[in-house]
Amino acid sequence: MPKGCVIFDFDGVIADTETLHLAAYNATFARHTAEIGGPFHMEGVDYYSRYIAFGDREGFARMLSDARRPHDAHLLARLCQTKGQLFEDQLGDFAEPLPGVRQVLAHLEQRQVLRAICSGARRAEIMRLLGVFKLVEHFTTIVAIDDVRNGKPDPEGYNLAFERLYVAGDGLVDRRCSLIIEDSAGGCAAARAARIPVLGVATTSSLAVISRCADHAVENLSHLPLEQLDTWLGLPVRE
Repeated sequence: MPKGCVIFDFDGVIADTETLHLAAYNATFARHTAEIGGPFHMEGVDYYSRYIAFGDREGFARMLSDARRPHDAHLLARLCQTKGQLFEDQLGDFAEPLPGVRQVLAHLEQRQVLRAICSGARRAEIMRLLGVFKLVEHFTTIVAIDDVRNGKPDPEGYNLAFERLYVAGDGLVDRRCSLIIEDSAGGCAAARAARIPVLGVATTSSLAVISRCADHAVENLSHLPLEQLDTWLGLPVRE
């Protein structure tokens, strides 16, 4: 019998880290002012609407290209190294995942639904926070930006995560009764390109905006009725 799986984005779905990413981008621009052709600041409205789905390298490349600033490969490597360190320096302040995450993961484990993470974040960042949250054991596999050539909105990462869960599920996992959980338009586009239904959470944009990108939408995972989740995954009704 076919069964579903759930693939989670990380930043903005499991961990409330998007504000830290934006701050780290801007701190990096400040440290490398001369190399990028002068002062540059990324406004929050632009970050959340245009760049939030990208990994660091692609994010820097697109931001600087759009601003007609230098963005050669060597410069991008230096910027990514600086941002990675700045971002990791801020992670010690986290103690809890976003609302509803623990409850949804516990429910999926109880219902024996396979779970994965697919994120534009670096593996080291993901593993560090999962360790802090004590959630590492909840995921069969993790696909980070380190594992793919093309980040979101390309579906490569979601396809890879699904393929791994398909193998773990003995070939019985079906895209049609699976679910991806995302918080950005670019992430939702990647999910749809992977032909997997997507639940949008309004943690980094409004409910109206994320509703236009996703098949289903909620304010955050604490607003997700678990019976509805079971229905989307094709799970039998419990007595």
